[in-house]
Amino acid sequence: MSNHTGKQTKEPVFWGLFGAGGMFGAVCAPALILSLLLLYPYFGECEEAGLFYQFFKTGVGRLFLALFISLTAWCGLHRIAHCLHDLKMWTAGRARLCYASAALITLFSIIGIFRY
Repeated sequence: MSNHTGKQTKEPVFWGLFGAGGMFGAVCAPALILSLLLLYPYFGECEEAGLFYQFFKTGVGRLFLALFISLTAWCGLHRIAHCLHDLKMWTAGRARLCYASAALITLFSIIGIFRY
C-alpha cells in the first residue's frame, strides 16, 4: 500500500514549461542574437537582411517570437523560484509571484506581438 493521498500538484506543468523554455532558449537564442545583433546591423541595407524582419511579420514568425519570449520567461522565473527555495527564502507567495510574472509576460508578449 502506498501513502499517496491523491492530491495532485501543478508542479509537472511548471517543470514542463521550464524544460521547454530552457531547450527553446538554448537552441533559438544563439540564432536570434546572431541575426538581430550581429548580422542585421552590418547587412541591414541589403534586401536579403530585410527578409529576416519580414519573417516576423508573418503569423508563423510572430508565433515563434511569442514562444521564444514566453518559454524563456517561464524557464527563468521557474529557476528563480527554485533558487529562492535553495536559499531558504521560499514561500508559497513568492512562488506564486514568480509564476504569475511568467504568465503576465506571456500574456503581454502575445498581445504585443499579435496586436500589430
